[in-house]
Amino acid sequence: MDFIDEIYNGYSYENTDGYDREKARRRALKKVLPYIIKNELTERQRICLQYKYAGKMSQGEIAELLHLSQPTVSRHINTAKDIVNGELKYCYFAVSSALDSYGG
Repeated sequence: MDFIDEIYNGYSYENTDGYDREKARRRALKKVLPYIIKNELTERQRICLQYKYAGKMSQGEIAELLHLSQPTVSRHINTAKDIVNGELKYCYFAVSSALDSYGG
């Protein structure tokens, strides 16, 4: 599962009312995401990932801005996504388990 794509590009739950398991999961993942990005990624991985998702830039645009090759940017983004998704997987399962225990 690509958690980071879901967080940045998935359905927006912010404007919905009521309790929803997916809304709760997504909010939990969005809360922990900045900590993972800050503590688990290298500076270059962090920058490339932020330009891609927050800046909505293409790999080519990021490469030009950072004076890197596009394959290098791609490698930084893919490695960063692997790390972030791996960490978010544990958070997702923890939140899901907690929701199950409360009957949500």
